[in-house]
Amino acid sequence: MNSAEKKFHRLTKENYTRLVSLIQRLASGRRFVFLKRALHALHPTSLALLWDSFDESEREIILSQLASEYAAEFLTELGSDERTAIFRSKDTAWIFDRLEELETDDIAGILRDLSPRDTNFILRRFDKNYTGKIQEILKYPEGSAGALMTSDFLAVSRQATVKSIVSQFQKMAKQGARIPKKGSKAEAAAAANLASRGSKIEDLQFTFVVDRDNKFLGYIPLRKLILEKSSRKAQEIMQPAQVMVRPNEDQETVAQIFKDYNLLSLPVVDSRGILLGQITVDDVVDVLEEEATEDILRLGGVTQDAPHAQSLASMARGRLPWLAINLGTQVLAAWVVTFFDDTLSKVILLAPLMTVIGGQGGNATMQSVTVVVRSLALGQVNSQNAARVILKEIGVCSLNGTLIGIAAAGVVFAYTQKILLAGCILVGMMCNTFVAGAVGAMLPLGLKAIKIDPALASGPIATTFTDICGFTVFLGVATMVLHRFGTM
Repeated sequence: MNSAEKKFHRLTKENYTRLVSLIQRLASGRRFVFLKRALHALHPTSLALLWDSFDESEREIILSQLASEYAAEFLTELGSDERTAIFRSKDTAWIFDRLEELETDDIAGILRDLSPRDTNFILRRFDKNYTGKIQEILKYPEGSAGALMTSDFLAVSRQATVKSIVSQFQKMAKQGARIPKKGSKAEAAAAANLASRGSKIEDLQFTFVVDRDNKFLGYIPLRKLILEKSSRKAQEIMQPAQVMVRPNEDQETVAQIFKDYNLLSLPVVDSRGILLGQITVDDVVDVLEEEATEDILRLGGVTQDAPHAQSLASMARGRLPWLAINLGTQVLAAWVVTFFDDTLSKVILLAPLMTVIGGQGGNATMQSVTVVVRSLALGQVNSQNAARVILKEIGVCSLNGTLIGIAAAGVVFAYTQKILLAGCILVGMMCNTFVAGAVGAMLPLGLKAIKIDPALASGPIATTFTDICGFTVFLGVATMVLHRFGTM
């Protein structure tokens, strides 16, 4: 890709339609020279965002005009379903030509979407050492630190001088990151991490320092290499190893570490401290988006996103189980109401007022659930402050319930002139929102404690429990009033 092609134009709401129209016009007119220029003037991410606007024939023409390096970056920005659709129309040789432009973590991520047969065929075409690095990543499950890490990094011995480290950078940049023929065993093994295809020397922010057994000791920021004297040794200028992660750690934990320590890169080591790879901040940004999206969807009882990339049947299948569970829990709430048939038959106005109680309780529950689930995701709630969080949610919901209950009671009294009925809805609202705060805070914390995603505390569980309690208190108070005064 030449320098002119690297001057990417940012996609905006204002130019979205114009860019789609331009690309469609150039593709339909077979004006390939101008089409190629227009495509490469876009950032690969921008093209991925435009991808849904093109039909199959247009997509095929666009893919034929993309340089391998550009196409590789573009593929990493696409969703899994869209990328799989492209791969179905291409042979493994085409896929390999694009994958060899990527870093090991991106290659591994894409290979997970391919069949075992295609994956093995592609892996055999890579250099043996590089294949081993990719397979090392593939052995870790998705959602783990090992699956996020890249094996493209530079590591040097503690005795290496600034001059020799800078020299390695220069040699790798000129020779396509080939392994130096001379040097210590540790340096040769570490330099092999940048060997062959996929190395992104320009993306490296740190040089890692290892001992003779390749155990991680510390790191040197690139800017420090520029400022230090050429004779100084790595062990003299390195920042000692303080924050690192094991390959089996959950990706949420990794994201939290990046946030807490403001990191750009995080080394991945095994149980012996051997340096396996690094996780870079760009991959963690994707994790944060993925986890946040997952929590939001689960709070709404939805198990998948990207509706444009899924069939109607697939989307329905993903949502149906939640609706079925919700039906069952609502039947349970309705069954509780049947115990108060006699009271409802005597005071018809209690039936419509029940919907007010249920609606306010459900809203209050979801407010508490949302706040607590988000706080858990950010690591703001722990065993030390959990009780305070629960009490605060109960207090907030109870206060709001009292204020809303007073307003609702005022409306009911103004409409019916029945003080006892107004009192019933006030008591019912206060009790219902008290339960809403308790359930909305305690249920996510309880699920977290037993290793279940706390976002599952939404809808069918939390709101139904609140409804049952709210209806029981409201109708129970109304029943007692009727027994005591004979009327409302």
